Amino acid sequence: MSDDKKFSYYQFKKDLGYQVYLRFEDFEFENGLVSTLELMGFDKIERDEVKSISFQPQLTKVLKVTSANARVSKQINRSDHSFGSYGPESISQMGNYSVYRYKNVGMMILGDGNYLWELGLRATDNESALRVILTRFLSFALAGQGIVGFWGVPVDEGFVVMSPKEASYESFLVDLEKNVLITYDGVVTLSSDLQILRLDPILRNEMKRMSKEELLSFLTMNTTHISYTGLEFALRNTILDLCQYATGFIYPEKNFKPRFDDAEAS
Repeated sequence: MSDDKKFSYYQFKKDLGYQVYLRFEDFEFENGLVSTLELMGFDKIERDEVKSISFQPQLTKVLKVTSANARVSKQINRSDHSFGSYGPESISQMGNYSVYRYKNVGMMILGDGNYLWELGLRATDNESALRVILTRFLSFALAGQGIVGFWGVPVDEGFVVMSPKEASYESFLVDLEKNVLITYDGVVTLSSDLQILRLDPILRNEMKRMSKEELLSFLTMNTTHISYTGLEFALRNTILDLCQYATGFIYPEKNFKPRFDDAEAS
């Protein structure tokens, strides 16, 4: 990509080779987002590295991130029937593009056949909303490769799948092709005896094993991917494969100590 503007770029998990990027034009605006970007696994890279990449529309995704102008801000703020199923979020179709909005915060325009997507942000002080928006972006960008995301946290045995709020809007990605779990703490190899936990507020002392059907239904309903057409075929296949070798357990919620509680205590 050749352009005289002084763009700056971030690549998601550069060491793993994903061609997923963020592009900024305004340094001051970018600087206010750096801590969130780093937390979520985006590494700043040199412009020359981007220029040398062979762009593939199905694999390469570049999200142009800007401060929303007045017209876009009006779209971000509007209230209509499209909000509801996903709380402050909505997803809709506009011609060949999908439009994702997080009310009062941002709007993203994306298209499967295009490598350049756009995100306009009206507010950058809502850390939780920014995490959600970037999580949705990664889910959209990597879905075609069968890389599936969930809200939750890693544990020694595998991971816990939670609601966004329960997880403090923390998420992780499962890449079965590379056999890795991608978390806020880094990248770990998936264990051959992987355990997937679902927390239960009623269960008291013992864990309860989930059937494969229960695990499949639970995972399918709790990904970080949202769509008006349902889960993509590649994501469904990943979840099916995951259920074949992972073991699901229902775990007493009162016995679970979130990793982010440990971090706050220290």
